[in-house]
Amino acid sequence: MKKKIIVPIVIAAVLGTLAIYLLKRDDSSSMRTELMDFAVKDTASITKIFLANRNGNSVTLSRKNDGQWVLNDSLSPRPDVMKNLVTAVYSISVKSRVPQSGYNNVITDLASGGIKCEVYLSNQEKPAKVYYVGNQTADALGTFMMMENSNVPFVMEIPGFNGYLTPWYNPIIEIWIEPVIFRLQADQIKSLSLSYPSFPQWSFSLERNANKFQLAVPSQGKVYSEIDSVAVDNYLALYQNVFYEVPEGRLSKATKDSILQTFPLNELKILTNENKEQGIIIYPMAINESSIILQDSIGNPLKYDVDRMYGFITHEKRWVVIQHYNFDRLFRRAEDFMLKKRALRGAVQ
Repeated sequence: MKKKIIVPIVIAAVLGTLAIYLLKRDDSSSMRTELMDFAVKDTASITKIFLANRNGNSVTLSRKNDGQWVLNDSLSPRPDVMKNLVTAVYSISVKSRVPQSGYNNVITDLASGGIKCEVYLSNQEKPAKVYYVGNQTADALGTFMMMENSNVPFVMEIPGFNGYLTPWYNPIIEIWIEPVIFRLQADQIKSLSLSYPSFPQWSFSLERNANKFQLAVPSQGKVYSEIDSVAVDNYLALYQNVFYEVPEGRLSKATKDSILQTFPLNELKILTNENKEQGIIIYPMAINESSIILQDSIGNPLKYDVDRMYGFITHEKRWVVIQHYNFDRLFRRAEDFMLKKRALRGAVQ
């Protein structure tokens, strides 16, 4: 009789203990593995990453055969931003489940404002991973994420990193574009021309002839073979890194089209040894709310900003804001490359 009583008690005790264990243990251990499997450990196989939000912003990062990443098929992404994204794709791991008390808010935020991330491997047409990236946790040490076709969000982290990861998945193209206009070594330049429509006597072009450059001066109709090679080398070295300040985002399309019909301050054209054309057309910037200096030295109002100009990058078809501080050093004149006493002797008619 006692045995009949003891056995049910033991079974009840075991089941009770098991129930307590199941309630206390981390719920994530009982989840389907694929709902938690965010990371891509074989980053060498990644050939494309697509990011998009619901505001119409999107970027596509594609890896070429030589291993270089390309932004939207034609641009060079910023190396630091690219590195952060690949690091996140590789390293993210589940920190915890989203508490039931915050579940509805997190689901709503992911649905309305989440960033979609698609990771493609080995040039496959279908993505290997698709998940949504949401906002940060209250302590800013975790990021809400959820796999596609799931309704189970997680708090994600990169072990050892103190911060949230949403900025690493930014789908706004301006964040990805490196603010570089020219990045050329001197030996990559086949020819370079700088024209001043209002001052044609300053215009010139440097053209490579074998291992030397010649100086062409259109206003004179002459080409100089004997020129100041040191001045040329020093000038071309300036094109290793030429940056703009910010993308231009305030002008309407009509205003930009109107500016293109006016005389520019100057136009810079470069032809590389691979016969690729690069260039920028530079226009004055009218005084605006961002201008700091509004008057000249005697108090007369200025018409144009003395610190900044507009630039239209011809090989990328983009408008940017550039600084006089960075660009004035490029604004040389034909005479700057001439051997002062030998210029006429070196002229080739």
